[in-house]
Amino acid sequence: MEVLFMIVPVGVVLSVVSFLFFEKRSIQAKKLKESQGLPPPSVADFYEKFKRYDTIPNTIGFFLASYAISFILATVNHDPSYGILHALSYIFSTTFIGSMIIFIMKMKKNLLVQVFAGFLYGAPHILASALAFLTRYIVS
Repeated sequence: MEVLFMIVPVGVVLSVVSFLFFEKRSIQAKKLKESQGLPPPSVADFYEKFKRYDTIPNTIGFFLASYAISFILATVNHDPSYGILHALSYIFSTTFIGSMIIFIMKMKKNLLVQVFAGFLYGAPHILASALAFLTRYIVS
């Protein structure tokens, strides 16, 4: 269990930095589209808002970055003999702490932005980390 105290902080820091990188790319995409003179999407047009922020490519990029981070941490510092509980503890801890950091960073935004940002961090991170540990168990 002491390995968790080493890999959880590293996993949180790297995944939050990765999320912020892709969030910055998303905001830059929106500014680029606004500078091109595209009219703002209507309030009800949710898909157009996704396209304006390049949400899907950036979410996929964050997923791949989270997978790589988790796989590297699982390969370097994690022994498959630790068991599934150890892997699940890492996945839950990093996702929970990272989501709370994102939620607190968005405190000045409205609640919908806070929840949506936390979801865009948490959902890909959980899946990527789970697949990374599963890959590690299959490979070893």
